[in-house]
Amino acid sequence: MKGMQKIKRGKSFAGVVLYALKHGTHHKTDPVVIGGNMLGDSAAELIAEFTASASLRTDVAKPVWHNSLRLTIGESLTTKQWVMFADDYMNRMGFSETHLRCYVIHDDKAGHHIHIIASRVDLIGGKLYLGRNENLISTRVIQELEIAHELTKTKGPSPSHSPSPSSERKRLSRSEEQKEKREGQQSPKTFLQNTIDTLLSTHNDIQSFVEALREHGITPLPNISSTGRMNGFSFEYSGIAFKASQLGKGYSWATLQEKLRYESERDNPILFALKASSIGDNETSASELEATKVAITPSLPSALESEGTSPPMYEHGVGASETPEAQTPLSITRMACEQTSSADYFMTRILKWLLSIPYLAAFADLLKKAGKTFLHQKSSFSTIHTVLSAEPELLEPLGSSQTLTERTAMPFR
Repeated sequence: MKGMQKIKRGKSFAGVVLYALKHGTHHKTDPVVIGGNMLGDSAAELIAEFTASASLRTDVAKPVWHNSLRLTIGESLTTKQWVMFADDYMNRMGFSETHLRCYVIHDDKAGHHIHIIASRVDLIGGKLYLGRNENLISTRVIQELEIAHELTKTKGPSPSHSPSPSSERKRLSRSEEQKEKREGQQSPKTFLQNTIDTLLSTHNDIQSFVEALREHGITPLPNISSTGRMNGFSFEYSGIAFKASQLGKGYSWATLQEKLRYESERDNPILFALKASSIGDNETSASELEATKVAITPSLPSALESEGTSPPMYEHGVGASETPEAQTPLSITRMACEQTSSADYFMTRILKWLLSIPYLAAFADLLKKAGKTFLHQKSSFSTIHTVLSAEPELLEPLGSSQTLTERTAMPFR
């Protein structure tokens, strides 16, 4: 199957319709309309319908779209098969059911071929078929249809949906390769590359491609500006986002827009909605994280008030060694790191722990009076040889003698 070397566009439908339906001496049979989606089948009726569709967009200079498809010598298709082939071709080229078109069959010495005449203006809303890179896309679509309809394969560029060659893939780093060998499973980058290649072989439009990615646990993130300029996709998998440049040239927007038949007027609403949903998810996650931080990170005064103004006093002796692990500096540090990375939360917990140490204030006061400090390292320290045990004065009922406070010198051990 061969198409015209270059798809033609024109200003007037009259010329191309009259040419397609005109009988020629080289024709074995008269040209006839065999399919499409138009009401009439005569030249006058077709021209009137096409002209009416073009009037929806008077700003479009060339609303006419024309191509022909020719079988190789020796092959033939029934009228029904031709219509199915042409419908499939137009669908893959990006035309909707509301773009007017007709198929006119010719039979000459070189074999059967059909002329496809279509309006670029959609009857619904007057949307315009842009058809970027349509000549290259047409060649690839024809190759795909040759396989699907079991026709003779013609030479041309490789099908658009073949897996991306290794030259268009970014190679794994050495650490990624070692991790794959060690764990015996694909890295996120390899998984993305293989999955995208597979999906491109079965999906040729933005919407189905995006839905298929989500079914495989991949979140596509479109990079589309507010003016509607699409710059490409990022792909997130297992919590890791990869830019197309990190995956390889085969995943750049210049490549994907051809394989997915991107049309801005048709696909941009989908991409804007996808972008809005991804931004909404990120904002929700951020707000949830902030709410969690606020909930578990009270200010120092409120944190102290919530546990009472007086720090807990622990009994000294054997029971002290059975204090829960959460009351040690190491366990508190571990707990803080597990719950949040917030420095404020960490410092709050440390300060609360310090304030809970029995007699800490009295100990610090004694060090100050002795001219000692634990805030700065000293080159040498004086040795404490003895300590004084002080007993508090106790009041007794009237008539009893006053208790004396004894001070006994004890060796320091």
